[in-house]
Amino acid sequence: MIDIDITDRMFAAFGYVPSGYPKQEVMRSGIAAAYASDAAISIGLGRANIALIKNRIGANVFVNGCSFADLTLCNSENGKCYEFANGLLSEAATGILAPPPMLTFERSKNIVKTTVDGSDSEVVESFGCKSWTITMHGILVDTDNHQYPQSKLQELREMFEVNNAFEVLDCDIMADLGIENLYIEQISELECLVDYQDTVKYKLTAHSLKPVEFFLM
Repeated sequence: MIDIDITDRMFAAFGYVPSGYPKQEVMRSGIAAAYASDAAISIGLGRANIALIKNRIGANVFVNGCSFADLTLCNSENGKCYEFANGLLSEAATGILAPPPMLTFERSKNIVKTTVDGSDSEVVESFGCKSWTITMHGILVDTDNHQYPQSKLQELREMFEVNNAFEVLDCDIMADLGIENLYIEQISELECLVDYQDTVKYKLTAHSLKPVEFFLM
């Protein structure tokens, strides 16, 4: 197992970690007490969200991935894949860009409304669903040398600069929402994590994408 305290880094970056325990509980009981159990805390969001970590007292415990999800994004043009997965927390860290990010989703509709003169009523002429807005909050960690994660940051920049869509793989929550492809619109945050020189916090904004259908008449 990699000797790296992911729990503390997640807590420093987001104020909580994937177990779902609130910050007040951690402050009152301590991280070790808040996350340890007689056996293990069961996980949510599917098959790939079990992460075996090392906490402050050196005991191995499971954590609940209730807000964080494994995710693989593959460049639809050249096939290169960027993996955000729990392998970073085990011996199989090769090829993984980062631990699972925290994902939030937002969606609205395109609605055309016409106000009726002299009335409080309005007519809805047409409507349709807009794309999903997906926000990814996560951390990049240099698990090899525990220095500034230069190569990880360069890889994240490379992924952002791709000017075409990504295929979404290995992400249960996106599959449930019907998100098969997305494009990355913005890096809205890059921040070196205080007290952890090997960790950078990031925030990405992406949008779902569906292929355009053409009809021959």
